[in-house]
Amino acid sequence: MENPFLSIFSTQDLLNKVGEIKHKWENFMTNPPNSEDLQNGVRREILNSWNRCLLSGLNPNQKQASAALTSYELEKLLSESDLYRAAIPIINHIYNTIIGTGYLITLNDESGKMIYLKGEPDIMRKTKKMNFSPGMDWSERAAGTNAIGTSIVSKKPIQVLSAEHFCEGFHPLTCSSSPIFHPYTKNVIGAIDFTGFWPSTQPHTLGLAVSLAQMIEQQLLTIYITKFTQLEEYYHQCTFKWRDHSVFVISNESVLVNGDPTLLNALNLKKENTFDNHLIMKRLLQHPNHFMNQVEGFQFIDLKPIIINKEEIGYLAIFKSNSNSTSSALTHTKDHHLIVESAEMKNILHKCRQLASINTPILLTGETGTGKEVIARYIHEVGSRNDKPFIAVNCGAIQKELIGSELFGYESGTFTGGKKEGKKGKFEEVNGGTIFLDEIGEMPIDLQVHLLRVLQENEFTRLGSSKNIKLDVKVIAATNRNLEAMIEEGHFRKDLFFRLNVISITVPSLSERKEDIIPISDYYLTLFAQKYHKPLPFRLAEKTKSFFLSYKWPGNIRELRNALEHAVIFSSSAEIEKSHLPDYLANFQTQQSPDEVEHASFSIMEKEEMEQIRKRLVQSGWNISAVSKELKMARSTLYRKLKKYNLKELDFVKT
Repeated sequence: MENPFLSIFSTQDLLNKVGEIKHKWENFMTNPPNSEDLQNGVRREILNSWNRCLLSGLNPNQKQASAALTSYELEKLLSESDLYRAAIPIINHIYNTIIGTGYLITLNDESGKMIYLKGEPDIMRKTKKMNFSPGMDWSERAAGTNAIGTSIVSKKPIQVLSAEHFCEGFHPLTCSSSPIFHPYTKNVIGAIDFTGFWPSTQPHTLGLAVSLAQMIEQQLLTIYITKFTQLEEYYHQCTFKWRDHSVFVISNESVLVNGDPTLLNALNLKKENTFDNHLIMKRLLQHPNHFMNQVEGFQFIDLKPIIINKEEIGYLAIFKSNSNSTSSALTHTKDHHLIVESAEMKNILHKCRQLASINTPILLTGETGTGKEVIARYIHEVGSRNDKPFIAVNCGAIQKELIGSELFGYESGTFTGGKKEGKKGKFEEVNGGTIFLDEIGEMPIDLQVHLLRVLQENEFTRLGSSKNIKLDVKVIAATNRNLEAMIEEGHFRKDLFFRLNVISITVPSLSERKEDIIPISDYYLTLFAQKYHKPLPFRLAEKTKSFFLSYKWPGNIRELRNALEHAVIFSSSAEIEKSHLPDYLANFQTQQSPDEVEHASFSIMEKEEMEQIRKRLVQSGWNISAVSKELKMARSTLYRKLKKYNLKELDFVKT
């Protein structure tokens, strides 16, 4: 079966083949384009392209491509292009293998503009007279039939040889190009192309272009997973911050991330990223005020850039409903991250509901990844403040020099380069609502006194000010560190600890709530199947279930979520096998001794802590009080450690 995308299947008799194509091209230019002779001798893909060029009035005698981008425009495009960022390492890696073959590699954007060219100087010099260089327009509309432009129009890979090019000036060339598709929208976002002079033609060049396009798509997916996860989290934060409004979030390449269903329906947007979605999003970014004011039932408020790590990665669109009803998307308090089957978690949620309307500080403790922020959100949502803001602040993610201004704000003139009008801090923004201070142990000790004042006096002052500001805020703090040990080391204030620790909830590790592992897995399998447009109803294979229940999950729910996302991306079957998991899990050795299996997933520090506890228990004859005093650890904490490390008195008697 012949491949319609290839010009040749063998390099034998290449000169005669090129002569035949030239004859067909000349015949096309002088005879009716649909003649039987042409259809029998010209590939359907090429003939269709020639017809499009003819209908558009393109000059077949054209000798050069036309300019599309100035050097400044090209430089700006490259600085903002995810496609360029993903493709360059791959192009540079493959380049050494094609030196001496007579080919250039080009990267092109979705409209056929060449944005990058790599090749040997003598070949680049020879093709420059055709304007085969970055910034030039190689779309089919501007340069006629050519692999770059035609692959983008047809959305298929294609090889174009000599006079298969519509414009005579490009007949000396041979080119093989494959379109590159956006991992989410599946729209064409560019093309990777190999171009040389026709005597260098090889049939395998097209396959190489297809392989590179797939590698670039995979690299883009890695970039977008990070970006879209950040945008998804940003959206959920905004649904609480803008509780009285309707919002949606889009990425900087006009892809819808998430939004209020009622608002999306008014905009004719779907959660699935369709081509129509993409067009609407592009119009939104180009003319936000004109476009948004046409949305029935909603008043457009603002379109804010989303900047993370100094990079603009998306936009937040904010609307006010014209009706008095609050958007349904802003009250979605399903426990989708709180999927609970275990008795311990059910008890914790019961306790949270009891505490929800009591204005007392709450301290959440537990290992990293256990879902402390989700518990904090749950407390807020089921309480009397659920119509007020919820703001989460990760004290460990902010530079220590900036935590004070981030939490408490500052007055005008306090900092060189600061805002002239000063700045509100998070406490001021959340007034009336709930603030969640994650990684509270990372707060510098000199700022802890300010937080203590908030808790004791319900007031604070901005940095650089002497004016007291009254507050009504519910404070929930969280940590995975031993604050009592930090007090002994002088890194945490004892008075602040006692003020925060009025009510303490320890969120159990995933290995301590094994009944929840499979239901949580089922939830995330469904979530990621929808996210990556996989039609399969994914399920865990029985062996995978057994592994999940035996593995200790040191990263807890966060680690489980990441493992399942990886599995959904790389699985092509309905059943998730162990081989679909990340390598460190897929290769996790199960043929260990029972004790090794029990402790294999612990970190080096955890293993060291376990051995210290074991040693002191043996020395003290299992005297819990003596050991807790010696380790400067609360008895309740020590009991939790015994459960975590599965240390039992019976085992010590046996030894």
